[in-house]
Parts: sequence; structure tokens; C-alpha cells
Amino acid sequence: GMGGLGKTTLAERIYNDPFIIYHFYVRAWITIPQKHLMSQPYRVREMFLGLLKCFANVTYNTSQMSNEELGEKVYKALKGMRYLVVLDDMWQTRDWDILTRFLPDDKNGSRIMLTSRLGDIAAYVDPTSSGHHMHFLQAAESWELLESKLFPKESCPQELIEVGKRIAVKCQGLPLALKV
Repeated sequence: GMGGLGKTTLAERIYNDPFIIYHFYVRAWITIPQKHLMSQPYRVREMFLGLLKCFANVTYNTSQMSNEELGEKVYKALKGMRYLVVLDDMWQTRDWDILTRFLPDDKNGSRIMLTSRLGDIAAYVDPTSSGHHMHFLQAAESWELLESKLFPKESCPQELIEVGKRIAVKCQGLPLALKV
């Protein structure tokens, strides 16, 4: 779904859930750099370095290592571990292809979760899954979110409810617009 619908927020809630923290020996979160911001080799390098920083005590010099060597370090660090890797904001199937070569499948319950604005990415990653599609909030849900952000500890004063509901409607169901 489009930006601001709450894909990353939902993924963060899952990632930080106490059961998830307990269940997975290793958790890693990387935000995928957008393709127009950097070249493919540099983007891949940033992804590998981001993963390594999440779960490996990097005591070696990575500046002279090739992307292939960095990928192998990722693979060795995850081998045999039950891990959760979140790939946030994926734009290209090519990034998926490169990364997953270095994410071992030991059939031990490891999981890879990704967020993307592009539906075809999810279909490419797992053609048997329809993924989880995020939707715009209804007017009542929008008001609930806005009220909780503005008045986290108490309820909204009666004289502000009507204007608050109008503001919530103007945000057109986008959670990010309501939070900002």
C-alpha cells in the first residue's frame, strides 16, 4: 500500500512483541535504501552491513570486503539460528534475490518479513501468499487515533471533539497524516 498507511508501524509492533523477542534467537531490521538514491552494488553493501550490525559483533574491517564476502558473513552468523529478519520498504525483486541467497533456510522456524508499497514484490517473494494489504482508516478509526495522539492520558475535552473529528476526516484515513 501507499506510504503512510502503517506498514512499517505494524512490522515494528510485531518485531518488538515480547513473544517474538523470546521466540527468535536473532532479530534484525533493515530499511532498504531506495534504488534512485544509490547504485545497486552500494545498496547491497549497505543492506549486508545493516544486517551484520544487528546481530554480529563486527570486530573485523569490512571496508576491504566484497559484497559476496559480506553476504557470507551474514550467512555464517545466521546459520543454525532461528531468526527474524525484517526488510522494510523493499522496491525491487532484485534486492530480494541478492539478500535471500545469504539468509539460510535451516527449516527451524526462521522468518523473513518485508514491507513494500508494491504489491508485485509480495507476489514475487511468495506467490502462494496474498500478503497483508493495509487499508485506509474509517472516519471513526481516524478520530480514535488522532484523539489518542493528542490526549494520550485523558479523553478529549468536549468542546474540541467536533473540530477534532473534522480534522481526522481531512487526513483521509492516512495514519501517518494523523500522527504528524
